[in-house]
Amino acid sequence: MLNQNHIRVVDTDVHHNIRDKTDLYPFLTRHFRERLDEYGMPRSTDLFSSNGGYRGARADCFEGEEDVDPRSRFELFDKKLLVDCAVDIAILQGEYTAPLLSLVDVEYSAALCRAFNDWTIAHWLDRDSRYRLALTVPIQDSALAVQEINRLGNHPAVVAVYLICGNTRLYGNRYFDPVYAACADHGLPIALHFSNEGVGMNPAPTASGYPSYYGEMYLLRPQFYQSHLSSFIFEGTFEKFSELKIVFLESGFGWVPSFRWRANTAWKALRAQTPWVKKLPSDYIDQHIRFSTQPFEEPDPPTAMSDLLLWMNGAQTLMFSSDFPHWDFDPPEVIATRVPPEIRANILAKNALSTYPKLA
Repeated sequence: MLNQNHIRVVDTDVHHNIRDKTDLYPFLTRHFRERLDEYGMPRSTDLFSSNGGYRGARADCFEGEEDVDPRSRFELFDKKLLVDCAVDIAILQGEYTAPLLSLVDVEYSAALCRAFNDWTIAHWLDRDSRYRLALTVPIQDSALAVQEINRLGNHPAVVAVYLICGNTRLYGNRYFDPVYAACADHGLPIALHFSNEGVGMNPAPTASGYPSYYGEMYLLRPQFYQSHLSSFIFEGTFEKFSELKIVFLESGFGWVPSFRWRANTAWKALRAQTPWVKKLPSDYIDQHIRFSTQPFEEPDPPTAMSDLLLWMNGAQTLMFSSDFPHWDFDPPEVIATRVPPEIRANILAKNALSTYPKLA
């Protein structure tokens, strides 16, 4: 077990993956193994042009002519993330599980989620104690999601529940309350990550349909988080689940101050419509919401970063994430070079240790 006093860097968003569908065969029943063998893993449809880097990852993660997804290379993570970046704890979010959460066939979705979770435990967590897992659950069916949380929620290296922004409902909807109750019972925050907007059974990613280019989607991601955050606050989720924390991954954070101000204004003017919302939205954000640093904002002028962090209460609400091994990966050095010295330790480790109860 790692000594909490010696933990200097916690990476809250790392993406691993299977190398081939056959990796999951040992963790599936015969029925679902045969189905996976015949039809293959569900995929996100290629609605947008290719993203940055080389096939979405850092170009230096590919060796020679080897055509292997770097997210499946355990040894690569050890060298380039844990050793080169001196990361003490890395929280894994499955790269390929997002499409599973937009399937209408929830039994198939649940079976693949279970298999991926069990495979991760066997091939990542059991091999290196520095890894932790955000559990993938079939969130499109709350009852099956609760089953998976109850099945693995007490595993010492399972530290969160992984959800994606693309869904048929906003996450403050009471339909998800049993999921949050299960998370609270097991001491697991929600790790919310963009993906699957406009995929499978999910609605289009914007109110006016589909963007044409990946650059547009990249810029639009904060709206996905803003929608769910508004729902969490005004539906009263945090009044019902006073210990629940939500981590917003790969959302950036430059949008947070203006959202806080606008949400407070809306609540003050319209609070009679939602009497169950007892506090200012910014108070709920400070208590229940955490944001990850990646992609790290680059304000102009750079000196604006101090103001931005102050306005969002970043000393308390911001946590480091690298997004390894994606093309826009941020090493821990970005914190040392862009963040005031007095809050660097909070962002690199302390905020994560207080957000994930099981982490250390």
